[in-house]
Amino acid sequence: MPVTVAADTAVAGGPSGRRTPAATGGLIRACETALDLSVVVLATWTVAYHVCLVLGLGVPWSVAFELVLLAAALVLWRRSVRDATGEAWVGPVRSGAHAHLRFAASTRTRTVLLATVIASASTAAFHIGVNGPWPWSAGAWLIAGVAGTALAVLHARRTTAAAPAPQDGDEHDGGRREGIGVAVALVWAAALAALSMFARWPNPDDLFYVNLSQWVVEHGTFPVRDTIFSDLVFPMATWPPVASYDALAGVVARLAGVHAASVVYLVVPPVVTFLSVLALWRLLREWRVSSVWIALSLALIFLLSNGGTGYAAPGTLFLTRTWQGKVILLCLMVPTLLVYALRYVERPTRARAAWLFAGGVAGVGLTTTGMFLVPLLALGGAAPLALRQPRLALRGFCAMASYPLAAGVVTLLVGGHSADLFDARKVYRFDPGWFGPEILRDGPIAVFAVFGVLAGALLLPRHAARVTTGVLAVIVGVSFVPGLTQFSYDLVGLGPTLWRVSWVAPIAALVGVLGVELGARAQRRRTVSVAVFIAALVVWWGLPIWSSSMWVSMDSSPQWKRDPEEVAIAQRAIDAVRPGDMILAPRNLAVTITVMTTQVKTVAPRDYFMDYLRDEPGFHHTQRQTLWDFAAEDYVMMMDKPDVAAALTALDVDEVCLPTESDQRLDFLRDEGYRTVILSTSYSCLTR
Repeated sequence: MPVTVAADTAVAGGPSGRRTPAATGGLIRACETALDLSVVVLATWTVAYHVCLVLGLGVPWSVAFELVLLAAALVLWRRSVRDATGEAWVGPVRSGAHAHLRFAASTRTRTVLLATVIASASTAAFHIGVNGPWPWSAGAWLIAGVAGTALAVLHARRTTAAAPAPQDGDEHDGGRREGIGVAVALVWAAALAALSMFARWPNPDDLFYVNLSQWVVEHGTFPVRDTIFSDLVFPMATWPPVASYDALAGVVARLAGVHAASVVYLVVPPVVTFLSVLALWRLLREWRVSSVWIALSLALIFLLSNGGTGYAAPGTLFLTRTWQGKVILLCLMVPTLLVYALRYVERPTRARAAWLFAGGVAGVGLTTTGMFLVPLLALGGAAPLALRQPRLALRGFCAMASYPLAAGVVTLLVGGHSADLFDARKVYRFDPGWFGPEILRDGPIAVFAVFGVLAGALLLPRHAARVTTGVLAVIVGVSFVPGLTQFSYDLVGLGPTLWRVSWVAPIAALVGVLGVELGARAQRRRTVSVAVFIAALVVWWGLPIWSSSMWVSMDSSPQWKRDPEEVAIAQRAIDAVRPGDMILAPRNLAVTITVMTTQVKTVAPRDYFMDYLRDEPGFHHTQRQTLWDFAAEDYVMMMDKPDVAAALTALDVDEVCLPTESDQRLDFLRDEGYRTVILSTSYSCLTR
């Protein structure tokens, strides 16, 4: 039987099959090129970094390797750019390979599955929205996910016919909507990129990330041992150092002759925020959503209104923390990987498999979370192709997941660990009844988030995307099963961070799809009305991510993502001592000092970072814990003065910074021979 393949009728990346005006097409290609180039840079750098780690080489060698790998990748990219940019393609690769596929199912079966999805998704959304019993919520989620996936699979089909010719007016209308979509995306991207420069959330996780980057700046090497408490004396907090992003920030800062924090806090947020908005637009476009600009706007409004005191909601992991590798994985790489997977499913060529591989390498280079998150994305992304050609589906899965899985195997073989031991004090973090609401929130925000994810298998216009979304929803539901994270932690040491499995479901994008596709299925003119209604409810019931109820504040000018007064005091405290000296300070100030330099150490910048070193010779864990308590802002001096004095001596603390109003503690330090060298409205620092 002859096979007809549609002629090239769309611009690069164009999913609609309609011709797009040259100006709009050029703009679309430029946006997609920027996204793909970021993947290439991250992937090649990750390989160069890992080679240098294994061989014990420093910054000059890493730069040389990166330039060689980047040049080679760009040459290969240029050769395959026509295939890799996602031009419209209809029909199988070769006759007989992709046979026409239908699953016979009665109308009753389809009706039952549809009713099951709607009922169980509604139940899950209601239960989570009102903080109902979590087992019921998880059960309803799984039922909806499985039923939605089954319905998507039952509708699976692959046609060997050519693409239908555009109807009169379709070509013009499609080009106009493409132009509006990319224009709105660029406006949103520019506006939010600017906003990211002024939003400040002093996140304590920077204690490890930016400190490592600053070590690269100051020493020109890639550390494989501790740089927080010592100069490579103790084991590293996160071992092995698989993630390459923090080292990349350090290399860029070293080459530019600036502080690592200047690159991480001032350069990365606007760049990543801009690219993340484009990645979201690209995903919605690839899904063939009927009104991309409306869906994108609704998705971003959802994110901007998704603030609160929790740390795991999509909004709190957008714009205000985009300098951290794990957040870059979520905001930039997850939608990009879903696009690559969908394009591979539609045309499983070697070139597109190469993009899957590059995306997988880039994902694990951003954060160790990529070691388990990327394979899950690969599983969902390959699922639609498994219905037609399991061998090609397996090739696609391996292309994306091989590097992350290999990194995970190496981590297990070398005794990998993280700083947090998750002891009895933090057993609540294994409970999905705790982290589920942290992710999905409550009220109407939760209702839209849950229903959007679970209805994706019904509403997405592109069938392969329905199957992928359904599979990923099931994967998220499995992570919500009570006891699973604890079992995983006991088995392989991976547990509490499994709440990040929820990242495989692009919640904001699916909320945008919910608003657009519900309206489109009713009547086109109602699309805007439905989207505006949902947006109004989200804004009314939501909380802006820059709200004072969060930890985020808005600065009058771009600056480091630390408290400006603490940065000033930290610099003065560093200047008052010599390299190699030890400083005791409350947590926030100690983290700021640790972020700013590796030449001076702090006693205890974060208590749980000391747990894994509890039995390490020479670490003095008990004494450090005593001084951590002593420096706490709510500390009240009792009968433990001898213990504090002994700890100060054992650790040879050279400088102590405490809140200025801590009269009793400051008097005690003076009695121990310390003298005041810094006095401000907030802190007093004493040395001896």
